Amino acid sequence: MNGTNRTVGRIVLVVVGLVLLALGVAVVLVQTLPDAADRWHVVADTALGGLGSGAAREAGVRAWSAVLAGAVVLGVLALLVLTSIRSGRTGTVVDDDGPADGLPGRVRIEAAAIEHALSSAIAPLPQVASLAVDVRRVRRRTAVRILVRTRRGAPPRELVERVEAVVHDLDALLGERLPVLLRIARGASSRPDRVR
Repeated sequence: MNGTNRTVGRIVLVVVGLVLLALGVAVVLVQTLPDAADRWHVVADTALGGLGSGAAREAGVRAWSAVLAGAVVLGVLALLVLTSIRSGRTGTVVDDDGPADGLPGRVRIEAAAIEHALSSAIAPLPQVASLAVDVRRVRRRTAVRILVRTRRGAPPRELVERVEAVVHDLDALLGERLPVLLRIARGASSRPDRVR
């Protein structure tokens, strides 16, 4: 539930992975095959050895230009990924100025208050062994994630109904519906029973 642009991240991972794979294969080939080592020496001599002469210098400049262009493309892709990555967590759930014709003022409800309110209402339930609540931004909306680890033998349906009642009360208090992801995990195992 974070704000990472998955498409750009995957493209960058594929490109960087392919570049590293190609470099790794080239290094292995140069180290193990004498023909590949000879070709590498010819290419290196052409690109670097004759930088003072005319034709070799042109070839070297072209080779370094290609390397520089590749580095710039990788740098731009890395910057795109870094600017799109956000932690996903948000500090504010509601930030409202109210109607234009109403009383002046601003209502702001912090995420910590919501996390504390939900934790206080859900943690004492007899079915709950442990609880984690956090508030995140998902596609420009605020959403709440609740992870409940149940005690052995606790019926998940009853727990879901009780958590839904708490969330309904919270929505009534806030005056708007917040999307909620409820994950219920078994007490001793980490395998989830239900996600709602």
